[in-house]
Amino acid sequence: MKKILLILLLLLLLLVGCENKEDTIKISYDNSYYQVAVPYKENIGSYNIRDYDKEEVESMLSKLSTEFFKTNNSLYQEGQFLTTDEIKNLVTEYNNTDKIEIDNVEFTPSYITTIYEQNYLATNNVLKGISLAIVVDNKQYYENNKYKVVNEEIVLDYALAKANDLISYMRSKDGLENINIVLGIYLEDDLKGSFKYLGSTDNDTIKLENVNYNYQLLESNYVMINDNKTYNNFIAIKNSLSDYNVYLNAYGLYQDKTLNEIKITVNKSYFKRSEILNIINIITNNFGVFDNNVDIKVYFKSNNTTKAFLSKNSGETKINTYILEE
Repeated sequence: MKKILLILLLLLLLLVGCENKEDTIKISYDNSYYQVAVPYKENIGSYNIRDYDKEEVESMLSKLSTEFFKTNNSLYQEGQFLTTDEIKNLVTEYNNTDKIEIDNVEFTPSYITTIYEQNYLATNNVLKGISLAIVVDNKQYYENNKYKVVNEEIVLDYALAKANDLISYMRSKDGLENINIVLGIYLEDDLKGSFKYLGSTDNDTIKLENVNYNYQLLESNYVMINDNKTYNNFIAIKNSLSDYNVYLNAYGLYQDKTLNEIKITVNKSYFKRSEILNIINIITNNFGVFDNNVDIKVYFKSNNTTKAFLSKNSGETKINTYILEE
């Protein structure tokens, strides 16, 4: 069984003796994360016509939802209103499109991959609102897994046209007549998808605004040209680890060309514990070269198993460190 050897500043356990000898556990959460509603409930619906990065959709939609449902007075819950059959029926209905032709190939596109739901509750477990994602893909597959790429704007415009249909459907459900609904449109991408539009409403229609999020590899020409400081800082870290035979995968989340988040994965087939500790020391000593208003997360992985994790939240200097052992 894995055990956490080192946890700094994320999880605080206080054991308080009581007359009945029971222990009270108090947990301190970072303000950038939601606490999960208790009792925990799994989502009641899940359906997608193609694979998509569910973890990224969940994480980013939750992050965007903090603008509408504050983490200090809201609880997170998986979707409890859209069943698997409902999602399947909606996706099928919304993908009822005419045939198109690209490069002399005619096919019927299915732009919408899935509809994803999150719920947000008050601290007394009363529903405050719902967040939804319409996940779309401009890669359209046809015979023998071949595909054509449809213009991104065509796909996004198609999803925008379905947004109010989805809002109307949710309003038809008991208890959701006036609840706040957040809706985003997420476009899949070869690197990492991102939300392109976002809005909220407590009535029967919604207006979505362009949020212009995009992921970029930190070694890409885009970052070198538009964010040269971050590019050089990452190259310096990469060079400092050149003797450790590790592979680094790193990308940044940009909003309107402003860097919001950095995620770095350090991969190696086998890590010695002392090696991990030394690499952690090298990387953390270089955290300061990045803008302090950027969230930074670093994952150490061996054969797809996470061995350690580092994080630094925007505006803070403390670094949360986790080391895992078998």
